[in-house]
Amino acid sequence: MSALPRPPSLAAPPRRGLPNTSGRAFWAMTRRVTVIAAAIDAGYLLLFAALGSLPMSLVNLASLAMYGTAWWLIGQRRNRAALLLIWAEVLLHAALGSLLLGWDSGFHYYLLLFIPAIVIANTRGYAVPLVGGLLVYYLGLRAVCDAVGALQPLGAGATRLVLWLHVCIVFGMFASISAFYRRSILVAEQRLVRQASSDGLTGLANRSHFQALAATEIARARRHGQPLALLIADIDHFKAVNDRHGHGTGDRVLVEVGQRLKAGLREIDALARWGGEEFVAMLPDCPPERTAQVAERLRATVATPAPGLPPVTLSIGTTQVDPAEDLDAALRRADAALYASKAAGRDRVSRG
Repeated sequence: MSALPRPPSLAAPPRRGLPNTSGRAFWAMTRRVTVIAAAIDAGYLLLFAALGSLPMSLVNLASLAMYGTAWWLIGQRRNRAALLLIWAEVLLHAALGSLLLGWDSGFHYYLLLFIPAIVIANTRGYAVPLVGGLLVYYLGLRAVCDAVGALQPLGAGATRLVLWLHVCIVFGMFASISAFYRRSILVAEQRLVRQASSDGLTGLANRSHFQALAATEIARARRHGQPLALLIADIDHFKAVNDRHGHGTGDRVLVEVGQRLKAGLREIDALARWGGEEFVAMLPDCPPERTAQVAERLRATVATPAPGLPPVTLSIGTTQVDPAEDLDAALRRADAALYASKAAGRDRVSRG
């Protein structure tokens, strides 16, 4: 017996062939859970056979068949049918176990697993009526159990053993469900952070993130009196690349240039796509002579043709950041140096 969280995408399961990484991960996990749940039911089948409870042995045998069918349905991408079958198994198993062995056997605990699944995963505003319906089902089952008593009771010791097993399993399932959603939240949080701080095409820092990094480096340089360099690099005649080879090729050029610039800088250096075909980098503890060497090396690296891509060159402007000034002032000087490189014929480095 098991209960599964329902993913937000359940209301509209992804069609065949469409990429959905989180959806695939959820259903892969669900398929593994059907195997685990089936293994638990197989253990219960042996337990109840040993305890001499034929009805409960048959219930667990039916549960094995239902989980095997659900496992097969997920493999066939019939996810909605699989999930409905799993939930039906939990509802029926909890009811039959409680009626046959009595409320004190603890089968009703499995119904509580639906609460986080409904509340967290529901996306259409049905959480309240669904939880309400579950509450009615739960209380109704309790009322029926109180009225009719255990139909096929076990001894007191055997009932206590079954109860303890159910408590342990339900605790484990609650922990697993919580861990699944915690991982989902962390993954979504990391994705949002990346989207907010990185350029979607090149994966480099975006303008706003670079400004935050630069403010930190300027403050550090001011405190420690260390040199701080700034450079701006622009791909020469990039519009011609797009016009002649298409924007797809232009995007590949941007990615390649970004990777080469990143490979040519240190881990402590900050690099960003500033916009369009322009890149900006900040180099802590980098005096003017060293800055010129780094810029020249980057220019030469990019000028080396990449297989399958049109050759491009860089114009670069560099400057030293005065700890007493802000980023905008340094950017203006570096930008003026960049235009000096353009005016002098491109594919060169100028110092501002």
